[in-house]
Amino acid sequence: MVKEAIIVFGLSLSLSCISTPFLLKMLAKSNCLCQNYKNEEIPVGMGLMFIIVQVIVLSFLFIIERDNYFLLVYSVSFVLMGMIGMIDDLIGDKSIKGFKGHIRALTKGTLTTGMLKALIGFFISLFVSIVISENTADGILNIFLIALFINFINLFDLRPGRALKMFLFISIFFLLTTKLNVSSLVIFSFYGIIIRYLPLDLKAKAMMGDVGSNILGLTLGIYCALNYTFHIKLIYLAVLILIQIVSEFFSFSSIIEKSRFLKFIDNLGR
Repeated sequence: MVKEAIIVFGLSLSLSCISTPFLLKMLAKSNCLCQNYKNEEIPVGMGLMFIIVQVIVLSFLFIIERDNYFLLVYSVSFVLMGMIGMIDDLIGDKSIKGFKGHIRALTKGTLTTGMLKALIGFFISLFVSIVISENTADGILNIFLIALFINFINLFDLRPGRALKMFLFISIFFLLTTKLNVSSLVIFSFYGIIIRYLPLDLKAKAMMGDVGSNILGLTLGIYCALNYTFHIKLIYLAVLILIQIVSEFFSFSSIIEKSRFLKFIDNLGR
């Protein structure tokens, strides 16, 4: 499995290096631009590269692991989640913030792209959980675990590189605390993508958008659901729920700014 991980990483890195400049030009030419936190207009939706590269890499993996259902389930779910994220990037109302804001809009008869993303994310989580879960209790737990992981990464995608750093930290922890398997190869593939893309994000030259953060969160959620015991997953779920509640009342950016250590990590590479 180590050999496969190296091959997947190298393939992903190579494809990312090739596709990045073309995708940047395409997004800029198509006026897929968004204001960053500095009010500068930069290309948004670079998470499309994640889909392009992963589809190719997963196709390669499927040739090797033809009988592994995980690859097929993951492929379908991450493409769907990425596409709904792209819709939010292109036509989403950025003035509506937080889950409460989307609920409030829905009660007034307005379906926001954020609420649509939450609904689709829930049903994707349901679909994945039905396939991978051992029993009903495990399935219910996995639904909320995957759905909240999707939103979790999105919560941190507010400053250059922050969401990617969070993904790296959590995914490395996951790899260190679980056995290497086929689902681990997906993580290694993302490392190849991130090595090429992260400098662009850190320097605020491009934004991966919800299409990127959704896929990263989904990947962590599915990996967690597959590789940990029921009781360990309960702990992860409790932490995710707590973070979601805190996010409704406090700004993570403000919390990070007030901590010297967190601020140092957050600014690293910018």
